[in-house]
Amino acid sequence: MSVFKRGQPVRSPAPAFNQNVSRAPRKYGDELSCLEAIGFSHGLILQARLRAAELASAPAQILLSEGTIKAFDFYRAFAQHLGVSFTNSPPPFEKRLNWAAALSAGAARLSDGRWLMAPQGHALSALHHRLSRRPRHDLIITTPEAFAAAIDQQFGARIADHASTHLAQTHPEHSAREGFSQGQKTILAIVTALACFSLIDGGLLWLFLCAVFSAAVAFGVGVRFAAFFVSLSKPHTTEPPLREAQLPFYTLLVPLYREANIVASLVSHLKKLDYPVIAHEILLLVEAEDAETRAAIFSQALPPHFRVIIAPQGKPRTKPRALNIGLFHARGELLVIYDAEDRPEPDQLRKAAAAFAKGGTKLACLQASLAIENARDSWLTRLFAIDYAGHFDVLLWGWSRLNLPMPLGGTSNHFRTKYLREVGGWDAWNVTEDADLGLRLARLGYSCRMLASTTWEEAPHDIANWLPQRRRWMKGWMQTCITHTRQPLRLWRELGCWRAAHILALLIANTFGPLVGIWFTVYVLYLMLDGSFAPRDAWPAMIAHYLWTGLALSGFISLFLPTLLGAWRRGLFKSLPWLGFRAAHWALMSVACLQGVYELMVRPYHWAKTRHGLSKARAQDPA
Repeated sequence: MSVFKRGQPVRSPAPAFNQNVSRAPRKYGDELSCLEAIGFSHGLILQARLRAAELASAPAQILLSEGTIKAFDFYRAFAQHLGVSFTNSPPPFEKRLNWAAALSAGAARLSDGRWLMAPQGHALSALHHRLSRRPRHDLIITTPEAFAAAIDQQFGARIADHASTHLAQTHPEHSAREGFSQGQKTILAIVTALACFSLIDGGLLWLFLCAVFSAAVAFGVGVRFAAFFVSLSKPHTTEPPLREAQLPFYTLLVPLYREANIVASLVSHLKKLDYPVIAHEILLLVEAEDAETRAAIFSQALPPHFRVIIAPQGKPRTKPRALNIGLFHARGELLVIYDAEDRPEPDQLRKAAAAFAKGGTKLACLQASLAIENARDSWLTRLFAIDYAGHFDVLLWGWSRLNLPMPLGGTSNHFRTKYLREVGGWDAWNVTEDADLGLRLARLGYSCRMLASTTWEEAPHDIANWLPQRRRWMKGWMQTCITHTRQPLRLWRELGCWRAAHILALLIANTFGPLVGIWFTVYVLYLMLDGSFAPRDAWPAMIAHYLWTGLALSGFISLFLPTLLGAWRRGLFKSLPWLGFRAAHWALMSVACLQGVYELMVRPYHWAKTRHGLSKARAQDPA
């Protein structure tokens, strides 16, 4: 099912001129003669030829990617050699240009009827071969950076609108912009009325509602237990690494907003990734109004494989909207998202490439484990680290092995780019776009698995920074719950009985769990202290009481077992005593959830920004 289409291919003067950043056949004759004719030394050409043979890439692209030659100097000399014009400030394109297809092709028609081209890879050799036989004077050559910048400048408003509204317009059932459906509003009103009446009247109605809710939560608890035991049974394995020439081209999307203070650290860590520069690009996505972050980026000496993409102004101003804009520019066969504060393991891209190569045709996404680098900063970060260990190192691994849909984390998601485009990219109107996308991939027939690699990131160390982030998460889970329960029968048909039940239980637990969890705790503690743990009321009330208490106790166990296993795997033994603060943590979660409910009503698409760069661990050890 294709949701996201980049448009029909543009009619270029020669289809062979289109970009080709993938590994192409090792035929370099035209390109090497072109390099020689432009005036490069024999030693440099020989070096490029040897590297091209090793990496199965284009010689000129090797020299450009490794910074041996500058793009401006090369393309100007290339145009002069071919006898065509060169510009670094492209003139206007035709107004009806399919900008998405033009970005993909690296070629577009100008308003005066001429063609502007920014060939890359083996397209350089193809262009040289074609024009050496049949010169054309209606061509203008430019650099890929100037080409993309000209597209953004002229079609910025259309790009911004497409990034925000395409999914909502073409498949509104998959977008949070639609809010509650009429059927959901009706059901919610009925359930609310019944719940209020049952609280007053009690009896069988109260027992029925308790039983229904308890059954849903109990299923979720059972799935957590299953994930825990499955995660115990098998070690985390990695696939044998691919040879250099087999590595697919990778795009890294890094959304930045008000992150000027950590740009230098970010660039430093991304440079350390163990992946050939010829085989990956890094797109830094910056909002148009964020001048401070842009200035910090341009103050860095960025290598040629770094590109800065300015996201045009538009609404909503969310991370998924920026990611959709980055997706338009992405040239990679594979794609990964990193946040500004992330520290991925250097070999993570190689591990993901090998896993995709062995993972089958329906494998759309790999999720790396996320771990907290500043666990010792405060009691909040210690609990954050323990929770992450239980979630990413235990539960997600278990759900992956059980072939159950799993919500993705907000970073270190590795995708096959074509599948990401097919399902519509990210929902710009959902503030937990990661969880939504993981469930949407499952509904459309694709699978997500865990990757045996870790990305270290920073957790908020105080309540002032923690609460807005958690409020956004809670609101986003509510949006995701609304989106995926609009058509329950369709959800059932797409996923089958157990997988659909898992999603429903997961959504209910993450949406209502923080609201009722603290009351479960208070209720059980009150009964234990009051000495009335076994009431002698009417039998409906007694059954409801045992349902609630049994659910509370089993829920606590299902929370603590993955947490303890994850803490053991991450070596977080010294943080376990801080679990005594869990009740306070749950109380804060309930506050964040209530705030999320309020925000869902008054400003559902507001993105509460989490401040980064405050980690004491990173300040003490910048490397």
